[in-house]
Amino acid sequence: MKLRRNILGTFVITVIAMIGIILIVLYPRNAVNVRMNNTGIEPPTTMELYIENIKNFFHEMFVNHSLGRSRDALIPTGEAVMSAMGRSIVIILLALVIGVVVGTLKGVMDYKLSKTKFNLLGNWSTWLVQSIPDFMLILIIQWIVIRYVRWIPFFPKGHWTDFIVPTILVSIYPVIYMARITSASIAMQEGQMYIQVARAKGITERLILFKHILKNSMSTLLTHILPLFGYILSNLLFVEIFTNYPGAASRLYMAISYFEPGVIIGISFCFMVLLFIFQVISQIAKHKLDPR
Repeated sequence: MKLRRNILGTFVITVIAMIGIILIVLYPRNAVNVRMNNTGIEPPTTMELYIENIKNFFHEMFVNHSLGRSRDALIPTGEAVMSAMGRSIVIILLALVIGVVVGTLKGVMDYKLSKTKFNLLGNWSTWLVQSIPDFMLILIIQWIVIRYVRWIPFFPKGHWTDFIVPTILVSIYPVIYMARITSASIAMQEGQMYIQVARAKGITERLILFKHILKNSMSTLLTHILPLFGYILSNLLFVEIFTNYPGAASRLYMAISYFEPGVIIGISFCFMVLLFIFQVISQIAKHKLDPR
């Protein structure tokens, strides 16, 4: 019952947020349209333009099954949105998987190395990467690849492998973030009674770590799926711009610059749906692993 209530609350918040985005996007910018009345030419009020924009948008969506016009008159807005999202969804999903899997393993390694003289390769390396601003790190990698590793195609060339480099770049900070959370969560489990009992039974440290400590830490790790998704989206814009990758984030940035309401709303809706799905998955997984 609690799970259903949480999912319903998440859905309501998502719908309200999407309505808010639509209302903000459709608010008129510089109004230059005029109308005729008995006294001559009279400019319409901002509220009248606002209401007209809302009516036109929903008329296009429900009657014409369209999101309106895009910057490129030859490409329908819906097609432009789906094309851009199709390129970015691959990066988002792969970055999420890499962030969780590799980040968890990196966190385990950080925890294990923290007790040895090789801590420089553990927590210190994690802190070092995290201390560098994301855009600066991307620029450094871009400079190194273009200047010294030219066999790696940093910019897309129309091949199916174009998503690989952006995926790796987007995954860097999610991996570092998840590594810190995992390492801290494992450290909190140290000294618990169940660990002492397991050691007294002669169970190996590796088995204790992966079967007991990580399992009990999963509920904590899953609560950070949404911040992880936020890291991915924030890095996605930088990566797509710096690599000239024609994905959803760069297309949304372009749509805001050229004021394409249909494209802005369409891509925002797709991102909101992804956010809702990740929230539901996180809530269900946490409920199964930690019924409390």
